Amino acid sequence: MRRFLPLFLLAAFAPAEDKKAPAIDIGALLRKSEDFAAQCKKFRITWSEGEVRTEGEIAYRGGGPCEFLVAIFPAKAHETIVLLDDGPIEGDGPRPRGTLKGMAQTINNAFLAAGFSKGRAFSWDETTGETFAPKGQTVHVYAEWVDPETKKTKRANMGDWLWNFKTVHTMEPQFVYTGSILIEHDGKNYFGAELDGLIVAVLNSGTAVVDSTEDGSLDNGAYEAIPIRIPPAGTRVQVVISKKELPAETYKPLKLNEELKKARAAYLEKRKANKTEKSAYRPPDARTREDADKEEEKKEEK
Repeated sequence: MRRFLPLFLLAAFAPAEDKKAPAIDIGALLRKSEDFAAQCKKFRITWSEGEVRTEGEIAYRGGGPCEFLVAIFPAKAHETIVLLDDGPIEGDGPRPRGTLKGMAQTINNAFLAAGFSKGRAFSWDETTGETFAPKGQTVHVYAEWVDPETKKTKRANMGDWLWNFKTVHTMEPQFVYTGSILIEHDGKNYFGAELDGLIVAVLNSGTAVVDSTEDGSLDNGAYEAIPIRIPPAGTRVQVVISKKELPAETYKPLKLNEELKKARAAYLEKRKANKTEKSAYRPPDARTREDADKEEEKKEEK
């Protein structure tokens, strides 16, 4: 097992409540780790104090709900704007699957090396339906790409690429670094983001490395992409997640036609009329022991 794996586990299980235990500076250990540096190079991940950069391409520009801003190929390609990878494909044919194993964990380690503090991932109570919002250090999520006409680098706040059907405005940049959850199964612990490939969520998910705290983040389908603001599908981009706000593209105020406004108003009224006291909420990507058991059953059937 490579050295960067147990370093992550140390970060996950460090007993913060035990004041007698010496503090472990996981970030410092990672910064000195040759294995971690090799993983970053393999996945084209770079980091500096307060900033993490990853690479991928535009996969989705609209036409329906957008539940994730950033994921790792091929996770949720139909509702994720940017899919991260380890570089452009050479030659013909689809991108091979399975080559990005370990990327989510390396990204999380990059956050720790860059000085980010792990927060608390989103969670929910299956019995009562009560939800517990993600908490953590506020981060800003940007995309950078080269304009094919001007050959200049552009940077956009990715929240400006989505609009909220409830508030009818673009998404506010209210993201926090949570560090995902660990999932226990058969006596083993798995890094949730590694299983689901989720890096930046719009719809709350405990397995995302970065999650949203904005209004609508609990509602499946609350956000949709604004195609006119997003580069063409296949455009190579760098995703930049920073503690600080960075200069970015500015857009004209979002305007929706009256027909769309009426359709949204009718939809909201229908949701309000059908609302029950007990929430049936279940994060689509929060994997449970039951999910894992079903997968094991399928494997045994084969």
